[in-house]
Amino acid sequence: MFSAFLSAQDNRFATVDNIKLEYIDVGTGDYTLLVESGVGMGVGYWQPLLADLAKLNVRTIIYSRAGNGQSGSVDDISLQASNRRLALLLQTINADNDKLILLGHSFGALHVRTFAGSHPKKVAGIVLLDPSHEGFQNALSALDKDWADRDNSRLNKMLQQQPEWQQLQQLYQQNALADHNITQMLPAVLVTSSRLNESNWWIGHSPQGKKVWRQLHASLIDNNPNAVHFVTDKTGHNVPLDDKALVLKVIDTMLFMLSAG
Repeated sequence: MFSAFLSAQDNRFATVDNIKLEYIDVGTGDYTLLVESGVGMGVGYWQPLLADLAKLNVRTIIYSRAGNGQSGSVDDISLQASNRRLALLLQTINADNDKLILLGHSFGALHVRTFAGSHPKKVAGIVLLDPSHEGFQNALSALDKDWADRDNSRLNKMLQQQPEWQQLQQLYQQNALADHNITQMLPAVLVTSSRLNESNWWIGHSPQGKKVWRQLHASLIDNNPNAVHFVTDKTGHNVPLDDKALVLKVIDTMLFMLSAG
């Protein structure tokens, strides 16, 4: 009955800055878990986890950024513009409080970090699932520039129609993120996929690339006394789909950290 109810429920919509944003709102609790997805992903990506998320002692909000899912499209998809729309969305749906837990998967982690950096008093904790890192492309180039450039050119051709991928490439070029070192200050739980050869050609999935990936992730929380880092080869980059139990464990870990604090 419970799963059937969730499958049947319609996604909700809110108008922010004259843009329709799609979102899902499930569960109840003192804390609000706000989920940011990877490149081009909308709320549908998280469908397999909805029934389990709804059972947690937390209100979970998953939304589709502008241009993803059934949300309206816009010209400005920068982190700053997306975060501004998110802040307005939270106000609109009465979720604008000081007990936000921000969960970001992949590219969504960059949104989480910058949002928390701009609204530190509203964010109780941060969860990062195999997060993108602004320094990754430069680090891969330092390993082997020809290999990294060749692979990045191939990825750009594969994803050239995806605006958020182009946005990520710009952030790689800048090699900096204005997050005010927020992951060093707030309670944080981070998951790193150490699985090798997820693809058989990309430098990022090579042993050298995975070492850099793990080091960059560790650097996000290396001075944070209230952080937990899960490193696992049991899941690939698509952590929410590859290992649902791990995602739920990570959220439970964050809730425990907040309750213990």
